[in-house]
Amino acid sequence: MLNFHLTQEQFDIQKKAREFAIKEVLPVAWYYDEKDEIPLEIIRKAFQAGFVGADIPKKYGGKGLGLIESAIITEEIASACSGLVTSIFDSSLGMEPLLLSKNEAAKQKYLTKIAEDNKLAAFATSEPTMGSDVAGIRCQAAQDAEDYILNGTKYWITNGGVADYMSVFATVDPKSRHKGICAFFIEPSWPGVSIGRHIPKMGQRCPNTVGVNFMD
Repeated sequence: MLNFHLTQEQFDIQKKAREFAIKEVLPVAWYYDEKDEIPLEIIRKAFQAGFVGADIPKKYGGKGLGLIESAIITEEIASACSGLVTSIFDSSLGMEPLLLSKNEAAKQKYLTKIAEDNKLAAFATSEPTMGSDVAGIRCQAAQDAEDYILNGTKYWITNGGVADYMSVFATVDPKSRHKGICAFFIEPSWPGVSIGRHIPKMGQRCPNTVGVNFMD
């Protein structure tokens, strides 16, 4: 018989996340939503509380929490502000392609910084002419020796204006649709990367949302 009850450790995580949501998130949620501004101070506090990057494996400096523990934390904080929790945990989405890759050197370099230095990662798939129709991606990746050159624009990128790193999906062969898509882990500070202005939204206004352009 399957046991769907939480463990004591999971109950402790739930209690800690709920207390954080009530004490830190709930009192400022409406303020930041009304201002249409990302609360970086709350994200910093979430990192200090051990919530940001907690799902990073221990070998890279994280806590190695699993999906259930991550879901518990997300659920509790989302009860206070679903927009703010999007910003807090978008880094997990942004780093997931790297975590799934076989690039051990990049994992050691970037995952360690996310886990230990409160670096944020963003996830860049959507584009101006397509939402999440991934097979229709137009952002181009052209191979140049051992490197790839990116050209194109991403849109609706959560935390894109404040992220230190970004998982970018681009195509090496548009005719191949989804089979031509590759993922790249980039630093927005690199030459050729331009971050657009924050995009106003009707709701979920706490997360920073921008367009990102890649020029060679």
